[in-house]
Amino acid sequence: MTTLTETVHAGEFLQSEANGFLSRDAATVASGQVLKAGQVVEFSAGKLIACSGLLDTAGTSLVTDAAGVLFDAVDASAGDVADCVYIAREAEVKDDLITYPTETTAGGEKAAVIASLKSLHIRPR
Repeated sequence: MTTLTETVHAGEFLQSEANGFLSRDAATVASGQVLKAGQVVEFSAGKLIACSGLLDTAGTSLVTDAAGVLFDAVDASAGDVADCVYIAREAEVKDDLITYPTETTAGGEKAAVIASLKSLHIRPR
């Protein structure tokens, strides 16, 4: 018997967003990234990558702020992928369907990512 695992579908993590797709932007995902729908992303050299969750020396804020949440899965393992949609502002998202950076033993990464998303008016619920 074969067991199938269903992943998060494009936009499945969205509870609500601004009218007329005002919540969305598009950007290039950097080469080498394999990202899931609902992945928290940040910019590195002008391209989207998975949010690192790296905290400042105080351990309370992200070194690089979150840019938003990737709308659909993207496989950029073979090279940059242009025009990838991500939620950049004004949205409510389902917390249990969002992919956050891994918590370290010190902790605080998820809380810092949520604070960064909230500054974009993206609210995990």
